Parts: sequence; structure tokens; C-alpha cells
Amino acid sequence: MAVGRLSMAWIHAVVSEVYPDGVVRRALLDHFAVLLVSRKSSKGAKGRLARRLYRTLLKLQRRGLITLEEGVVRPLASARKADATPPELGPALDRLLFKALLAEDGQGDGHTPANLRMARWDFLSRAIESGLTVAQAASTLGIKVIQAADLLEKR
Repeated sequence: MAVGRLSMAWIHAVVSEVYPDGVVRRALLDHFAVLLVSRKSSKGAKGRLARRLYRTLLKLQRRGLITLEEGVVRPLASARKADATPPELGPALDRLLFKALLAEDGQGDGHTPANLRMARWDFLSRAIESGLTVAQAASTLGIKVIQAADLLEKR
């Protein structure tokens, strides 16, 4: 990272002011990459930026400041506290979530529909094993509960 720090307040301000109708998560990553990743940045800087952005978007979602569904980030009109906040993700779940989000955004190795389903299934199954409900895991992943249940059932 060449310039500045990716803070929660900055991300929320960009989403609510620059993209009030919503933005695709990949476009938001590109927005910040243009500002923070330079030619002199080390290899993998955009990947590290993606990891920080995805983690911060999850925190904003938990606090009820944004919604994240189907890869589209939308600001909420009024800040509200999320009713049932899921437990914190451990390092293993965080890594699986990151891989699923990268596959959804079309980055990473072998970004095919089959690999996207597999990455989502890996996250959902491990999240449920660790104590999250299907609704909480689906919300964290940014998909509908019906899609999550269907994905788990087909596997």
C-alpha cells in the first residue's frame, strides 16, 4: 500500500457519497486500488487491499451501515444495529470467505462457475459447523438464504 490507510469511515463515506445507489464490490475494489496501489507497490498489493476491503465491508455490514447482496454494496439510509450479529470469524473461516469473495469477483485461480459454487459451499459448510446459522452464513457471504440452502442441498 503506497498511500494512506483503508479505514471503515472512509469506505462508508465513499459508498454513501460516491455510490449512493450501490456499487459492485469489484468496482469498489478498483476504486480504492487506483488510489492506493501504485506501480511501485510490491507484488500482491491489490490482493492485500482486497482482503482489507472485504473484511471492512463485513464489519460495516455487521454494524448495519451497508447491505451486501449478490456482490452489490449499498448504503443504508439510517444506521441501525444489526439484530442478530454473527460471531466473529476465525482465521480459517476468514480465509474461506476471502476465497469465495475472490471467486465471485472473478479473481484468483480458476474463476469458473463450478469453482464459485465450491468456494461458497466450503465457506457455508465450515461456517455452519462452527456455529453460525444458515441465515447468518448466507448474510456474511452476501447471498440469499434460499440460495445458500439450495447450494448446501445440491452438494
